[in-house]
Amino acid sequence: MSLVTDNSDIEMIYGFIEENAREDINKLLLRYHGKTLPYSLDFAVDQIVARRKTYSKLPSFVCFRKFLFPDLISSEQASDERVAEYHAALAGSGKKILDMTAGLGIDAMSMAMRGNDVTACDIDPNKIDALHHNAEVLDIQGIHPYCRDSIDFIRSAGKFDMIFIDPARRDASSRRTYSFSDCTPDVIELLSLMREKADRILIKSSPLLDITQILKEIECTSFIHIVCAKGECKEVLVEISRNEKFGGVRIVDLDDAGIASDISFSYNELKMTGTGIAKLSDFSSGCYLYEPNAGVMKLKIPGALCMRFPGIKHVSHNTSLYVSECLYDDFPGRVLRIDSIPDKRELKAIKGQKYNVVTRNYPVDVCVLRKKIGVKEGDDKFLYAFRAAIDNRPLICLASKVKRVTTE
Repeated sequence: MSLVTDNSDIEMIYGFIEENAREDINKLLLRYHGKTLPYSLDFAVDQIVARRKTYSKLPSFVCFRKFLFPDLISSEQASDERVAEYHAALAGSGKKILDMTAGLGIDAMSMAMRGNDVTACDIDPNKIDALHHNAEVLDIQGIHPYCRDSIDFIRSAGKFDMIFIDPARRDASSRRTYSFSDCTPDVIELLSLMREKADRILIKSSPLLDITQILKEIECTSFIHIVCAKGECKEVLVEISRNEKFGGVRIVDLDDAGIASDISFSYNELKMTGTGIAKLSDFSSGCYLYEPNAGVMKLKIPGALCMRFPGIKHVSHNTSLYVSECLYDDFPGRVLRIDSIPDKRELKAIKGQKYNVVTRNYPVDVCVLRKKIGVKEGDDKFLYAFRAAIDNRPLICLASKVKRVTTE
């Protein structure tokens, strides 16, 4: 029986959560140890822990007093609401959608809130009961949760405009898996059936998955989305649309306001290999240093970047930084203005000052370098240390972040 829907003392659980929201969990468990309560203490405490874990990634959901989690693992596995909103934006509105792996239901609810008719399947009755409950709490219309094996469900179901699937990426021994065929459900085995049932499919996959591997495993891929949130790569999303050939890769970085940066590369651009390697003379005060965001970094496409931003040069073959004389404030990542290339005297002069120290392909790590130079953490100033030019010469730049309309 579900703790979410069958607990007649649910109001007492809400009160317990509010009263103990800031309490130390171990002390809380000790205080109530051995006491008889009209509700499950473990369930109530799990709500507090889950809310803490998801405070920053699900703020629009956990702000509701009655929002409940079926278990702790669902809070850990749930989509970031910014990422779920991106999925919903891709889905559009007025569509008939099947979510084959509902889980906590953040994706399904986000799609339903855009006016879609969403069927959400999960084999865990607690998750489905929680989804029923939370959809009612948030007054979300057009969502239909089913406690069913989604594979059995889809075989007997009618057609959908889109299918969304987020397969479990752990094997029977709880080890991480990366191939689609090793996931649960097996996406490769299901692919032909899903394509019979929908013209469009979105497959959520690991942020570690290689783009080349995706195209080998899923030859019918139409587009790949690399989705980041505040600079961290969250997922690789595979889009399949009927009768569409592979069109390229879109990289988005999301923040609280929506899409902070958005750049796409065609299939031909992804294959570009030629790059101009910077000379040491290219690094001087007033020039600009660029560090790609996590999504662009994942693609490893210096040729495409150098073509897209004329005059930009790759710092070295093994250093994922770029430099140019002119400013490209729409570069997808961090943009800095080089203040100086300090010599030993200048490095001594900044001792005790605040700098964000960053090392890229440098023989000394951040902690050692910070201690050696004697700078403190923080401020808007940066100290970048990296190998540059053809001969991979160690180089240090002092730089300031360029303020832009878009954020990283």
